[in-house]
Amino acid sequence: MIKLRGITKFYSSGFNKTYVLRNIDLDVREGEFLTIMGPSGAGKSTLLYIIGMLDDASEGEYYFNDQAIHSLSEKKRTQIHQQHIGFVFQSYHLIDELTVYENLETPLLYKKVKADERKSLVADALDRFHIVAKKNLFPSQLSGGQQQLVAVARAVIINPKLILADEPTGNLNSKQGEEIMELFRELNQEGTTIIQVTHSEKNASYSERVIQLLDGWMEKGEKGPGAGREAKVENGKRLRSS
Repeated sequence: MIKLRGITKFYSSGFNKTYVLRNIDLDVREGEFLTIMGPSGAGKSTLLYIIGMLDDASEGEYYFNDQAIHSLSEKKRTQIHQQHIGFVFQSYHLIDELTVYENLETPLLYKKVKADERKSLVADALDRFHIVAKKNLFPSQLSGGQQQLVAVARAVIINPKLILADEPTGNLNSKQGEEIMELFRELNQEGTTIIQVTHSEKNASYSERVIQLLDGWMEKGEKGPGAGREAKVENGKRLRSS
C-alpha cells in the first residue's frame, strides 16, 4: 500500500540545512498495524505527516496504492487524503467554529456522502464514542480527553483505508485509551491499515511491527508483540513466513 524510497526532509537557512528525516526506506502492506517510536525530535510526526500527504518530503519518492504521490499536484494529494485517510492529530485539529456534530460531519461532506447517510453515520459515531450529549457543543467547551475522542471519531467515520494516529491516547485516561486501542485493533482486523506514532510501549503492543527513529534515521525494524503470525524483519521490512 505504501512505499517510501529515500524520503528526506530538511529546512534550509542560508547555506545550512537542518535535517528532520534522512533517507527513509519503508514499505507498509495493506492491512498492517505499524508503530513508529523514538525520542522527541526524532522525526516521527514529520514522517506521519508526509505519509498523510499533509507535508512534502524535500527528497525521495512516495507511492500510495501505486500512485506516485511525489509527482502529484497538491489538489490531487488533498483529494486522495480526504477519500482514503483518517488522521488523529496529537493536537486534535478540530474546527473551533463547528459543533461536535458538524466536526464529525465534515469528512463525510468531503466524500459527498448523501444527507440521510451522513445523519446515520454521525449518529452511530456519537453513540459509539459515548459523546451523544456533547453533539451541540463546540470544541472549546470540551475537555482535552473529550476533544481527543471527537478527533478519533472523526478519523474513523469515513471508514478509511488508512488511519494515521499521532499519540492517539495521549490526552485520554487509561480506560478511554484502552478502548481506543481496542477499536484500532478491531478496525485493523477488518482490514484497515493503521500507522501510529507513540511513546507508549503498551500502545505499541497492539501493532504487528515497530520501527525506531533516531535523529531522523530509521534505526531498525522488528516484529511487534501484537503480531499474529511469525515474521522476519530486515531493514525495516516485514517478511511474512509461508
